[in-house]
Amino acid sequence: MGVLLQATLNGALSKDDHPAVPVTAQELARDAATCLAAGAGGLHIHPRDEDGSESLTAEVVDSVVAAVRSAAPAPIGVSTGNWIEPDFERRISMIERWQEPDFASVNLSEEGAAAVMKALLVAGIGVEAGIWTVEDVERLEATGLGHKVMRVMVEPVDVLAADAPALVSAIHRELDRRRIDAPATSAW
Repeated sequence: MGVLLQATLNGALSKDDHPAVPVTAQELARDAATCLAAGAGGLHIHPRDEDGSESLTAEVVDSVVAAVRSAAPAPIGVSTGNWIEPDFERRISMIERWQEPDFASVNLSEEGAAAVMKALLVAGIGVEAGIWTVEDVERLEATGLGHKVMRVMVEPVDVLAADAPALVSAIHRELDRRRIDAPATSAW
């Protein structure tokens, strides 16, 4: 089994967190090219609008992904986080219009994750299932879409770094027990 080094260029971070966080399409493209040259095989970005706010609109997502892809030809994924667009129906409507992302991360701990996954699959966009807890594995199984995800991303959040390895191991055991065999990656 190979290892995928996926570079997350900005996440939910902004210039307020650090002045070097890439926010604009040009900054993301520059940093993406640097990451690919250093060995990354995939990219995860949080597109921003002209004001620097995270956005899920097709206009912003598609234009930012296209700009990054022109500088860094690699699989590019985006977030579907509910903090970006809390109105669920509006978020689904935005996602249904996307054309450029290769995949998108869906946090199974968020309400409506199954509907987000379905919208992505209908749009022809791969699903990276974001698993934060052991309970999220049950949520993934309950969607009935576990066999359709391109990857499971095990991402322990809200735990101490010292506790993360035990949680990641418990999540992997639960994935195995439930026979969810999409490729799994761990990030922390």
